[in-house]
Amino acid sequence: MSPPLLQVKGLGLSLPDMAHKSLFAAAPMKRIFSNISFELQAGSSLGVIGESGSGKSTLARALTLIMPPQEGELLFRGESVLAFNEQQRINYRSQLQMIFQDPMSSLNPRRRISDIIAQPLQVLGQDVSASDRLDKVIQLLRRVGLDSSLAARYPHQLSGGQRQRVGIARALALQPVALIADEVTSGLDVSAQARIVALLQALRREEGLALIFISHDLSLVRSLCDDVLILRQGEVMEQGAAAQIFSQPRHAYTRDLMDAIALPEPDAGWLERGQTTAGA
Repeated sequence: MSPPLLQVKGLGLSLPDMAHKSLFAAAPMKRIFSNISFELQAGSSLGVIGESGSGKSTLARALTLIMPPQEGELLFRGESVLAFNEQQRINYRSQLQMIFQDPMSSLNPRRRISDIIAQPLQVLGQDVSASDRLDKVIQLLRRVGLDSSLAARYPHQLSGGQRQRVGIARALALQPVALIADEVTSGLDVSAQARIVALLQALRREEGLALIFISHDLSLVRSLCDDVLILRQGEVMEQGAAAQIFSQPRHAYTRDLMDAIALPEPDAGWLERGQTTAGA
């Protein structure tokens, strides 16, 4: 039996606490998260939920080695990521792509959309001609529901939903096996949120991509994810199958989250309907 796509065992990370640094001394270390453990199977989806400051986004950066963890194990297809050499880490990052919360800060405002989407291909040195890169960009734009004419525009000329789709297209350029979506619906209106979530659902279904969906929106997580991880102040409060946790939460913190946010019964067809709506 093949190992899970991603295994996380006792992961922990601390960062310098600049708010409490004295003038002539090193900043004390602040624990961001600790003892995080979960498995992500190929093609499955995990929702990571928690209030602001719970460590959700930092966990995403640890998984992609933007902020390498200091404790625990991180295994990709059974192999230790933290023991990889530089080339193996580059290959790993290409397989686990991240979609950031704010596309205006993650997309270079001075570059055209075509250059932004093609950048991962160029960074990894894929030997393709300019015309082949443009063909690839157009394919990716269409894959995320955008018109090819947007390739010549700049990020500020697109709507928020369109910019987020560009971020998804860029993440798909290297044909990853998993995506980490960090609060990707934050700041979008309800209809744009529905279309982004529908797109992620379609990518899972049609491309077989695994997904880590980080959000504070419990309704979206319940509609999209197979499993759920509940974080509070860097610690796991509860984890398990989404259906079970949403129907019978065991931890008081989970119950408080659900009581604080309206959770209407999900309509099984809303994601599909959102996908057919024109792009935002």
